[in-house]
Amino acid sequence: MKTKLLFSFWFFLVFSILSAQDTTLVQQDTFPETIQVDTLGQDSSLSISLGVPVSQDALEAAVDYNADTMKLNARNQKIYLYGNAFVSYTNITLKADYIELDWSKSEVLAQGVRNDTTGVLEGTPEFTEGENTFVAKRMRYNFETRKGIVYDVTTEEDDIRVKGARSKFISAPPGDTTAHDIIYSEDAIFTTCTADHPHFGIRSRKQKVIPNKLVVIGPSNLEIMDVPTPLWLPFGFFPVSGGRSTGLIFPRDYEYSEQWGFGLKQIGWFFPLGDNFNLTVAGDIYLEGTYGLGAAVQYRKRYGYNGNFNFRFDSRRQEEILNVLDPDTGETMIGPNGNIVQESVFRRANGILLNWSHNQDAAAHPMNRLGGSINFQTNNFQQRVFNDARSVGTNVINSNFTFSRNWLDKPISMSVAFRHSQNTRTRSMNVDFPTFQFQTQALYPFRKKERVGAKRWYEDITLRYTNEARANFTAPDTAFFERQTLDNARYGMQQTASAGTSFKVLKYFNLNPGVNMKEVWYMEELDLTFDSENGVVQDTTYLPNGDPLIETVDFGTWIQDTVPGFTSYRTYSANLSLNTQIFGTYRFDKGRIRGLRHVIKPNISIGYQPDYINNRNYYDSVTDTLDITTNRLVSRYQDGIFGAPPSSEMQMALNYSITNIFEAKIFSRKDSTERNIKLFDNIYINGNYNFAADTLKWSPIAITGTTRLFKGATTFSFNTTFDPHIRQETSEGSGVFQRINQTTWQQNGKPFEFVNATFRFNTNLTVSKIRALFQGKEEEIVEEVDRDGNELRPVDETDFLSLFENFSIRHNLTFGVTPLSADRDTFQVNTHSLELRGSLGLTPNWNVDIGSIGYDFARKQTTYPYLGLRRDLHCWEMGFNWAPTRNTYSFYLRVKPGTLDFLKVPYQRNNADGSRAFE
Repeated sequence: MKTKLLFSFWFFLVFSILSAQDTTLVQQDTFPETIQVDTLGQDSSLSISLGVPVSQDALEAAVDYNADTMKLNARNQKIYLYGNAFVSYTNITLKADYIELDWSKSEVLAQGVRNDTTGVLEGTPEFTEGENTFVAKRMRYNFETRKGIVYDVTTEEDDIRVKGARSKFISAPPGDTTAHDIIYSEDAIFTTCTADHPHFGIRSRKQKVIPNKLVVIGPSNLEIMDVPTPLWLPFGFFPVSGGRSTGLIFPRDYEYSEQWGFGLKQIGWFFPLGDNFNLTVAGDIYLEGTYGLGAAVQYRKRYGYNGNFNFRFDSRRQEEILNVLDPDTGETMIGPNGNIVQESVFRRANGILLNWSHNQDAAAHPMNRLGGSINFQTNNFQQRVFNDARSVGTNVINSNFTFSRNWLDKPISMSVAFRHSQNTRTRSMNVDFPTFQFQTQALYPFRKKERVGAKRWYEDITLRYTNEARANFTAPDTAFFERQTLDNARYGMQQTASAGTSFKVLKYFNLNPGVNMKEVWYMEELDLTFDSENGVVQDTTYLPNGDPLIETVDFGTWIQDTVPGFTSYRTYSANLSLNTQIFGTYRFDKGRIRGLRHVIKPNISIGYQPDYINNRNYYDSVTDTLDITTNRLVSRYQDGIFGAPPSSEMQMALNYSITNIFEAKIFSRKDSTERNIKLFDNIYINGNYNFAADTLKWSPIAITGTTRLFKGATTFSFNTTFDPHIRQETSEGSGVFQRINQTTWQQNGKPFEFVNATFRFNTNLTVSKIRALFQGKEEEIVEEVDRDGNELRPVDETDFLSLFENFSIRHNLTFGVTPLSADRDTFQVNTHSLELRGSLGLTPNWNVDIGSIGYDFARKQTTYPYLGLRRDLHCWEMGFNWAPTRNTYSFYLRVKPGTLDFLKVPYQRNNADGSRAFE
């Protein structure tokens, strides 16, 4: 394994160095002979801005200079600058603690000065030309020839730092767009480490740097902590051009898999497409046939739009161990040693992943809007390819992409949408496309444009119209793109129209009449045919005298088919509602609670709906194949995309509902102020009484409520059911209860009977919420999140809690109470789980990452854990990730992200090798 790792490391180092981005190799990478000489040429004069006439041989611009202390040597034509000295000429600036200016040679000498107390060299020269800057211990520069020599120089190109023992640089004349600055160096190290003494780098004898373009190096080798490694390079060049440019994308990882062989992960090429688009093509490739390919597009236009598109295809070669069957008997073969004979079979699993997110700027168009996200995958792509907790734990994937248009001068709008949902557990996929919707705003057909006199009641009558057409495709994700999916597609259109108005009655009541109409169109309907010849099942038993007794237990088969052709149905309803609001308050003069407030919002309505279940155009009564005495109702529209008409008889119901809001006024002793808090966001009670029903006129009474506890850290909700009718067991010991036409008042004098209740506690606890809870501080609003969606907060290590600043604890508890339970268990915990996510900084350099870890108390098992450990090594980083459920892990030691991040030592076990470890 060590040999494989060494080979992988060497291969990518050579491969990366020999790669270029829009550049060509410069042949003249040898050093001129003049680099061995410390003179920079003789020049006639130096122009100093003293306000006196200068000759025609003078420099093209004045040389400005200043310092804390200056000395003039007129005989030798020199100026000595001490302390915070600087010299400026055209676009060149030189700063140092000591500068010697020789105008007879047009030269300047700069160097640092050692501190008398500490002996540390301070004020080293800093040379700036345009956007290029470098520092050195000592340097000499000629303004006329624009050449210079520096010692122990450090230059920076993007994130690359070049530290050379001695360098010569040639400055391009200002205004000359064809010339380039050139720096020749010897005994230099090429690194991204920012330390004064680099921890690693590529040491080369000769280098040539063209700022903002490329670096060319001669024979060199990798050096770590001043120790040369055996990894040598004959030559290489690195592009350092600013902005975007076409070029190679170094592999994110390279590994050796027992099943797939040696492989490269996410190696590709980058293409800038104009000013607004970037294209990245990258993929995975393994020697044993597993591969993947993807394309990612990022785009942005100011005041227009922004988004990204990502498409990936993955093909994995998977090994399966199968038992060998005897060709004659079909039984599992046993070997001579008594073990089961097995063989390896290789299968290929393909999958695709598509993500598209698009956002339109609000200033792009006043009426049109386009945006949303599309998330699509097949064959459980995320769970097969990735190991992190978020990818593995995602069970439902949704998409919603919409184009909408509003007309500024018309009360209408329309939209076309793509909607998609996918369950990774059941492998079912549901796509609605296209979904077309046209709707109007509230229209006032009787309102006059120019009013004369008081407004009439009928002028407030409103009309609304909505039209929706939709196509639906449903299939398993592995077979979604097959012909059968198109054959089973469902189409339909529905349109709804409503009219209503509102009146004030007795000053405090609102009376709201309304009518609704819906019409649904389909292009096919369900057809059922009973086959009494096929599917008949008979059971034969024998009487005590031996005579056979033949009984039919299944009388036939219903054949379900769809008949093409236009069909439609219509539904109607009318309602009249009355509502108001009642306020009750109570004040206290002392204590922490200074007031209570109860807001009651009662609503009473009467609704009418025709009888649909007895309409033979909508429902048919069919005989149960298992019992000819039992009939069931089937609608020819029940498989339609908008469903079937209501399966109910005529409704003339009195509906009632009461919304309750409880608030309190809390007195603060700190600042003597009062603030309002909600004790319960709402407690909602609703039910109805159907005058038209023959039996069971009273509906069950539902009560729901929600509140927040511990300053919003916990959300508590409940829903309960009470029934005015008796519930009776269908047969003794069956555990199945049904409602009967007898009220609880008639039987035991009670208005209703408790049926069941469900309670939910959802807690999301962070350090900020703990501080807000116990210290009275407001919770900090955090916008920055990591790739898993967890909040990232700045860590201020002032107390013990600061260590857990980026942690979140999620606790979900759901339990129910059912006195009339089928299994006689009146109390049942449905959900009880505890999950921990976050990052813990043990030291400034050590971090523990918990992608997810928790325990499901209801299932008595650990939830998917994903743990990590990171160590900051200044310019390097080391890490370890572990997913014990999948038996996968990864270890890496790599240079931090940047130009040289291809220098890495990765080792990992993927999920394919991890699954084999359990066999």
